[in-house]
Amino acid sequence: MKKSKTIFIQLLFTLIWFGGLMAQNKAVYKIYTPKQLEMIESQRELVKQNREAFRNSLSEEQKSLLRDNSLSMKERQQALMKTLTDNQKEALKGNRESVKKLRDAFSKSLTDKQKTALEQRKKNIKERRKKIKDHKSGFDGRREKLKGKKQNIKQRIKKTKPKK
Repeated sequence: MKKSKTIFIQLLFTLIWFGGLMAQNKAVYKIYTPKQLEMIESQRELVKQNREAFRNSLSEEQKSLLRDNSLSMKERQQALMKTLTDNQKEALKGNRESVKKLRDAFSKSLTDKQKTALEQRKKNIKERRKKIKDHKSGFDGRREKLKGKKQNIKQRIKKTKPKK
């Protein structure tokens, strides 16, 4: 009798442990095809190359403008744009156009099922961000409740302290 109980308990723990492992290795639904993944990777590489080429074309004065922490990000960008040469402006324009072409080609390769899956993923991400934002701001009233409890504790402590 005792032996069967221990075997049963060991079997139960083994099943729970194995189930936990299987839950962690759950296959994630892959949205993109291998060709689309290659397109994404080539787009990333192109952006990296363009960015590196643009950085290499900057003069020391322009680089110092970008490193100036006394200006906001927007002010730095505006100051940099004023100092760009025609060649640098053309390079930026070409970079934007090439990325736009790749993005358009990629979006045309998506099926309706992929589009709906991406829209759902986007919606889920927005909801998660909203929940996090609400949680941080104390939207659900927990912060106010906590402040009330702290005040209540402080008042009780004041009441229990003996007067001198």
